[in-house]
Amino acid sequence: MTKFRKPTFRQVLRGTKFYLFLAALALVRALSAYVFIVPNGFAPSGITGLSSLLYNAVLPFNAHLADTVFNPAITALVLNIPLFIAAFVVLDKKFAFNTMFCVVVYSVFMGVFDIVDMPQYAAGTDNGIKLLASLAGGALAGISLGFMLRYNTSLGGTDVIGKLIYAKNPISDVQWLIFMCDAVIVIASGGLGFIGLDMSHGTNVILTAVLSPIIFSFLSQLTTSQVADVLQSGFQSSLVFNIISDKHDEIAEHITREMHRGVTIMSGVGYYTGEEHKVLVCVVRRKQINTVKRIVQENDPAAFTFITKAREVKGNGFNNQPGI
Repeated sequence: MTKFRKPTFRQVLRGTKFYLFLAALALVRALSAYVFIVPNGFAPSGITGLSSLLYNAVLPFNAHLADTVFNPAITALVLNIPLFIAAFVVLDKKFAFNTMFCVVVYSVFMGVFDIVDMPQYAAGTDNGIKLLASLAGGALAGISLGFMLRYNTSLGGTDVIGKLIYAKNPISDVQWLIFMCDAVIVIASGGLGFIGLDMSHGTNVILTAVLSPIIFSFLSQLTTSQVADVLQSGFQSSLVFNIISDKHDEIAEHITREMHRGVTIMSGVGYYTGEEHKVLVCVVRRKQINTVKRIVQENDPAAFTFITKAREVKGNGFNNQPGI
């Protein structure tokens, strides 16, 4: 039987800081939902979107029921309970616990905001204000999501569903399954446009009323995804140059001398010609792309070059020198 070891003061302090940080991220996500998403009837991805959809669908018919049973603070927690149980059984226990912690804190903040009647950025019928609300709400959600994913946690919902599917079937295309789940919620938000709609106003008015929630929800979801991706991959994107040239030494020497970047040289054989060539691989910052192009053009105009984007780069010259 494993003997329980009392944690050290440093471990307790580190754990406290970590969960305070997760609480701050949950607060940011709650601000996004309460101030921008829910009051404007958006339903972006995940449990947050589904909670907003349920609340706004019930609100016009029974405000008391919407503010109690279908309050987003309650539905976000309740809808995640079966996912918590499955995550604890199937997935990493730490991930499951951290996710549960974030959802509980998120729900508490949502409830507190409702109790104190915190101001909301409600646009009404002004589509310009709604656009700003969708972008602002998506950006705040993206900041929270980006850092959560970096620390192996989430706010439940489709993220947990994706991990559960992958755990049982690693060859499945999880990202597409998550996208389809999120897309169903976004498309379902179009149903909110029918509430209180006068059908006698014509097809243009009906189409606008139905598509507007879908479009704004999609824009909010897209903004969340892009901001989270930047926070995960880093603010400075890098590019990978693949250069096939018989003047590899000259090109490599100039890149190393002028740009202080490392170059890897590999051997390759052209399938069509059967001739052997050298392949240079070099990772550079985006702002250095024109310098590399110039060096290649000056040394070997006939060189074959293709460029790919590096999502994340770690190592000498990239993780310790952000200014380069």
